[in-house]
Amino acid sequence: MARPKSFDPDTVLAKAMDVFWEQGFEAASISDLTSAMGINRFSLYDTFGDKHTLYLKALDWYFEKIVGPHVEKISAIDSLDALEAYFSMIIDYQHSCEHSKCCMIHMAATSLATKDDEARAKVVQSRDLVQKAYRDVLQKIKGKGELRDGVDLDDAAWMLKIAQTGLVAYSASPIPAEQAKAAFRMLIGQLGTEST
Repeated sequence: MARPKSFDPDTVLAKAMDVFWEQGFEAASISDLTSAMGINRFSLYDTFGDKHTLYLKALDWYFEKIVGPHVEKISAIDSLDALEAYFSMIIDYQHSCEHSKCCMIHMAATSLATKDDEARAKVVQSRDLVQKAYRDVLQKIKGKGELRDGVDLDDAAWMLKIAQTGLVAYSASPIPAEQAKAAFRMLIGQLGTEST
């Protein structure tokens, strides 16, 4: 009969996620992971499989715990002012933290996803979910008459997703807040009618 685990898999998976988030897949060693997780190599392999499998599980954890709540915040947006305020919130957060880390999905997109189909699929899943959330928000805003005529909702949603990705890519050395907010004010202003 298998012995019960002396640790909570979800708790140690969250710690592994932090290591991968900080160091990336390639740089994170098994020793780094076991040290942070507080388990030995046997327990890591027995519970999570190899390092690659652990990384994919950590991406899933990040998707659930970090991306999911952000998508909920996006989905609650119901006006162009609220959309601008959402980006201002991200900018303020970057400048309030001593060390604001880049998005783990973005890190995966620029490293492992270039050569790993499973990691790429998770990046695409996250990317497309956020784009769809922006599109749904823009549909709501259009229904309120705030969008100018001729705005393609899919194109505009991709524009917002790409702009967000660019913003979070500089989390560790954030763009000056005043300039970043002005850029998003201008970007979002292009979507609105003259009266908004």
